[in-house]
Amino acid sequence: MNIRPDASELLAIARQTLLSELLPQLPDSLRYKALMVANAMAIAGRECRHGECADAVEAQLLAALLDDSEASLTDARQALCQAIRQGRFDEPGPDQDRLFPALSAITRARLSISNPKALGQ
Repeated sequence: MNIRPDASELLAIARQTLLSELLPQLPDSLRYKALMVANAMAIAGRECRHGECADAVEAQLLAALLDDSEASLTDARQALCQAIRQGRFDEPGPDQDRLFPALSAITRARLSISNPKALGQ
């Protein structure tokens, strides 16, 4: 049985080829651009592998924070922005106590995709 690589695996293979075979052949003037492409490929690969999980974490946290499990992720984000603008979280209390840990967890989930090295700092 021949199993084909998924999108994440294809990106990893292409990135490795870029870094190990093509980058050494490029002139110095193109190295930075090639490294930017390689970094973008790494982020895209992590998004393929972990993006749905990060979305699910965010949706669950926002639903609990806003007491609305029916809203889409986009709508929940907009509702949170509106609640913040309206001052719902300005005063210390239960709402604020739930906001900061939720935002921290959402940020960590997104950082695990966009810049996992930042999580170790």
